[in-house]
Amino acid sequence: MSVALETVKNKSLANIFLIVFIDLLGFSLILPLLPYIAEKFQASPLQIGLLTSVYSLFQFISSPILGRLSDKYGRKKLLMISQFGSAVGFFLLGIANNLQLLFLSRIIDGITGGNISIAQAYIADVTSKKDRAKGMGLIGAAFGLGFIFGPAIGGLLSNISFSLPAYFACLLALITVATTYLTLKETVSTNQDSNLKTEKNFWLHLKSVLTQPTLIILIISFFILNTTFSIHTGIFPLWTEKTFHLTPSENGWFFTYIGILAVIFQTQLLPYATNKLKEKNILYFALLAMSTGLVLIPLTKTPWQLLIPLFFLPLGNGLANPTIQALASENTDQSEYGQTLGVLQSAGSLGRILGPIIAGEAFQTLGQNTPFYLASGLIFANLIFLKLQLNKTDKLRQVKL
Repeated sequence: MSVALETVKNKSLANIFLIVFIDLLGFSLILPLLPYIAEKFQASPLQIGLLTSVYSLFQFISSPILGRLSDKYGRKKLLMISQFGSAVGFFLLGIANNLQLLFLSRIIDGITGGNISIAQAYIADVTSKKDRAKGMGLIGAAFGLGFIFGPAIGGLLSNISFSLPAYFACLLALITVATTYLTLKETVSTNQDSNLKTEKNFWLHLKSVLTQPTLIILIISFFILNTTFSIHTGIFPLWTEKTFHLTPSENGWFFTYIGILAVIFQTQLLPYATNKLKEKNILYFALLAMSTGLVLIPLTKTPWQLLIPLFFLPLGNGLANPTIQALASENTDQSEYGQTLGVLQSAGSLGRILGPIIAGEAFQTLGQNTPFYLASGLIFANLIFLKLQLNKTDKLRQVKL
């Protein structure tokens, strides 16, 4: 019986991994190209930052809502709806002939982009607390694989047309709808749904999440983590264009390099680390690695030297993200995984809203190297914050897998 159950769980994890990979492949096709597409419409660096942020703004709003709806109506249904919305957003991006339509495409994709919280809730449904961090690492690995192939493919397709990567991403999003329908089994039972109807409503649960000291610490840390990482991703293509005159295709290869490292760290290093170290020590190391990578970027003198700081970024981000997500799920009831992880993702989305705006404004007014120094300082402050807060409380569970 236990062997059969483990087989079902492994198959479910493989299916959710494939779905998230295809979803992120479509997203990462576009990421390195957005500054170039926006510049075609005479967008300023600040407007380019806003273009990246508007996606995260609407993801911030939708993540806990989609997560809660998936708690009530099922993970599978909400995944399919959100994936179809992403397809619509990518299609509008492809046909965009002005800045306004470009923003609309990112808004639509952002509204349905809260589905990562659903995927995380699905993994929490089918994994034990012992295997939770490893399961969350699979999503990170899917992200990494998406960043291996997506930017490279997007860069190559952009040599033909800037619209072609968007249409290809639209096709991939539609494929994920079919993949979800055909391969994913629902994990929210009828009985669970019935129980949810009698539970506290959305806003009462949101209040309970925001009053738990352990979750507050994790939410704040996740917010700062995503703010700093999005400062990097939001300005990096523009910075390399201005500093080294790199093309979209060349920038795509740097994102591919980051993706390869992310997969290695999250599939090989993370399971080893969770067997040897407490989660808070993994977080301390991860944030220090990110701070180091960010401060080294503006010190590089040639494009090849960027390989060194870009090694530290996926190392830190790849260890920190799944660890925080696992800890959040361990501090909530199973029937509320979706909304709790949705709140966490909203904190991340809020960071991704502010990060590119901060990056664009700092780039434009304080100098092109300033965003990286600022991001490095913020992530180091996050490290200090965690050390102080986790030393005050022993409520944060430290599970040695």
